[in-house]
Amino acid sequence: MLTKIETNMKVFAENFKAAKKAFVLNSSMEASACAAAFIGEEQPVTADELKDAKHLLSKNTGLLSTLGHGNARQVVSAVLAKDPDPDLAMKRIAQIHKALDKKFFNSDYLVLAATIIYQNSKPEEYDQVVARTRQIYKRLRADHPMLTGREDLANCALMALSGYDPGKITETCEQDFQYMKKSYVLKNKVQYLSCITSLFDGAPDEKAAAVDETRKLLKEYGVRFDTNAYSIVGALAMIVDKPDRSLVCGHIAEVSSKLKSIRGMGSLGAGKKIRNMIATAIVIDAYADGGDVKVKNSAISAIISAVIAAEIAAICAAAAASSAAAASSSS
Repeated sequence: MLTKIETNMKVFAENFKAAKKAFVLNSSMEASACAAAFIGEEQPVTADELKDAKHLLSKNTGLLSTLGHGNARQVVSAVLAKDPDPDLAMKRIAQIHKALDKKFFNSDYLVLAATIIYQNSKPEEYDQVVARTRQIYKRLRADHPMLTGREDLANCALMALSGYDPGKITETCEQDFQYMKKSYVLKNKVQYLSCITSLFDGAPDEKAAAVDETRKLLKEYGVRFDTNAYSIVGALAMIVDKPDRSLVCGHIAEVSSKLKSIRGMGSLGAGKKIRNMIATAIVIDAYADGGDVKVKNSAISAIISAVIAAEIAAICAAAAASSAAAASSSS
């Protein structure tokens, strides 16, 4: 596992640098989301490959499309850059995105859902997975109309890809939610968490206990996340065996500390909370190496979604601060 962690760290560092060069005007947070999409790959991508993917994406999407111009475009570019046939990948992602767009309002989370479906299903399965995604979203919204929103779309896609009947997996999700909501104040974030735990077998009380233990261990090691990242704790708790949790949380803390040495990943760049997310993806990939690929990909996808959510929150906060400053200066 340690060897794979080292490889993942080196590849991430190179991909982060490549993303910074390919997307010159973008933030370190955006570059980290792009580089995170390559976690698990043995070889880094080049800036030129990312630029080619970026141009391919821009060429095949409209000016107002979030697919090519939203906050998740770097992740789509990453998926295209590592695909052996980028042109075909572009057509298929666009096909999935169009099908999703007919059933949902467009958003960055819809773009993430499209890339997740592309990476984890076959062309003949696209329509069925999209339909299940819609069914799952509607059931979640029926259970929690005030909690369910666009930010749940990527998780709904992951749930749809599980192969479980929409009724069964949303029932499991609700059972998990009822047990875990006691430990958190922000109930909409608990829904992110329960969407992830619903992908795994086990009694809801046992899952809740595993999540609570993992959360406490992470806190002991000084690993904290943004509130948008509750799902990461769930992924860790479900994938890592109980005897290994402390060791794995320790590795996450160590990797996060080492990532700080990468220019742009320090306090003035992506910041500690993003580093902790990336470190978790790096360690989970190494821990689950050789295991169920779909489960591992689901965890990585959940982490990338959390990074995008943090990015969107940061943009909204900056916009709010700018509006407040403008209002203050005009009064």
